[in-house]
Amino acid sequence: MSRARVKVCGITRSADARVAAGLGADYIGVIFAESPRRVDLERAREIRAAVPHTPLVGVFRDQLLDEVVRLAREADVDLVQLHGGESPAYCDDVLARAGRPVIKAFDAAHLPDNDALARYRTASYFLFDLEKTTDGGDADAAGRVWAEVARTRRRGFRVFVAGALDPSNVREAIRRSHAFAVDVCRGVEQAPGVKDPSALQRFMAEARA
Repeated sequence: MSRARVKVCGITRSADARVAAGLGADYIGVIFAESPRRVDLERAREIRAAVPHTPLVGVFRDQLLDEVVRLAREADVDLVQLHGGESPAYCDDVLARAGRPVIKAFDAAHLPDNDALARYRTASYFLFDLEKTTDGGDADAAGRVWAEVARTRRRGFRVFVAGALDPSNVREAIRRSHAFAVDVCRGVEQAPGVKDPSALQRFMAEARA
């Protein structure tokens, strides 16, 4: 199986985008949904200009279709990530109107079965997101999500794995999940939206090991 791709998400600064791209990130993610890392159109355009040769992913959550289409076009993103309860029909409309491939995300508490995934016929990729827990069960929860990613990958789907990833566990996540890509955000930050170049470098080295 080919190496896992790396997406660095929650980018809010052009400098961080350039560092991530320079270290070999395959995707840069900017968040247009409600979040401490949310960016406006102007900032997204600045990030786009800073890394013109790295695919840019726009992240949305349960937003109006017209808004998603407009921002995807005006920010010149390469892919649209839908991180809420968007339906298969909504994903169809995003692809048809925005003309960008869709990444449909699901959180760990609502992972879809094979039949549910098949209904998202126009989604090019899926993302399974492990939210951090506070009960000390992170390792067990991560293992369950990674195992589900591996099963889904064996069915031929291209799946990103996200959530609670950092330099200490990304190599194990890739080994156990066989993910198409890993998605990191908080695990390489100094503060929300501010990436740590040293942590990014360690993460990329571990992901490529």
